[in-house]
Amino acid sequence: MDDPVQVARALAPRIRELAPRIERERRLPQELVDELVRAGLMHLVVPQSIGGHECDPVAAAQAVEEVALADGSTGWCVMLAAQSGGFAGHVDQDVAREVWGGGGIVAGAARPLGRAEWSESRRGFVLQGRWPFASGSTHATWFSAEAPVFDGHEPRRDAEGNEVSLAYLVPREDVTVHDTWDTTGLRGTASNDYSIEGAFVPEARAFEMFGAPRHPWALYRAPGLVFMNHGSHALGVARGALAGAREVATTKRGWGGVPLASMPRVQATLAEAVVLVESARTYLYAVAAELWERLLGGASDEELAPQRARLRLAASHAAMASVRATDLVHAGMGATSIFTSNPIERQFRDIHTAAAHVMIGPLTYEAAGRVELGLAPDFPFF
Repeated sequence: MDDPVQVARALAPRIRELAPRIERERRLPQELVDELVRAGLMHLVVPQSIGGHECDPVAAAQAVEEVALADGSTGWCVMLAAQSGGFAGHVDQDVAREVWGGGGIVAGAARPLGRAEWSESRRGFVLQGRWPFASGSTHATWFSAEAPVFDGHEPRRDAEGNEVSLAYLVPREDVTVHDTWDTTGLRGTASNDYSIEGAFVPEARAFEMFGAPRHPWALYRAPGLVFMNHGSHALGVARGALAGAREVATTKRGWGGVPLASMPRVQATLAEAVVLVESARTYLYAVAAELWERLLGGASDEELAPQRARLRLAASHAAMASVRATDLVHAGMGATSIFTSNPIERQFRDIHTAAAHVMIGPLTYEAAGRVELGLAPDFPFF
């Protein structure tokens, strides 16, 4: 894929056309999923050797932003497909080909909530449990689930005495999806609960989520380059709200018949929202581009640790700035923003739902602050 951003922009009119249906049905229509797969947007960071694209991670993030600009729920599903696609670099390539090859899409959760019992005779795990927030659950072909390993009745422990948890790749037919995602925003992401009851997972389909990559592509050494897409997604939703505000301001008249565009308060509100989004956007992609360049240049993990933390911080900042910008234009457009016929109403709900995600919440700021003080982040994907 030469330019994933242009690919996303080309598909944007189709996504906007389907946005009301996505909201109403609380899922992506299968025909849209098929179009996203054909366009390559569901396999942005999957290895080329198994049919993926290995896109420059900054361009991939910007493609997520463009899809989110068209529709927040669709952008979220593309973002999560990229995040789970990053796991393709952490399993044997035969397994990766089985899961992601031929257009496979993985949904799942990074929470060790289940139980995986090791079977020595079968050389694999018997997995059970229930997990929340599997975005894209209605169109996923595989699910990932994290669970601690049990050897008999005892949990397996590492050399330091910590419980060992692994992630497991499970085909859709072994998974039960529960319709739990009825929310304020991002209603079309189908981020439902799912459960697994006694499925057998071969040893090759289990992997250490934070372990060393098994594929040489540099991206897999810095997972923050995929998780930065939370910031990209938020920027896309906020840009959509800004575009909607410009349209309202140039077509609507306020009290007394005065055009909104001529009102100083509307002008100031839009200007403040624009600078929030554009400054956060510039910082996010600048930090990401520098990190990617240093990765390609062979910098060590230790040398990159501060910059990896800055990237996670930049992604959280982009999300929070996007929330503030969307709030500004939502309030600034007055009663127009409260009607579901106006996309700003949906973007307002979507951005606040997106901002509730732990990967861009207060814990990320705390972890980044610890790194700034020379301490360990104590938080995933740093």
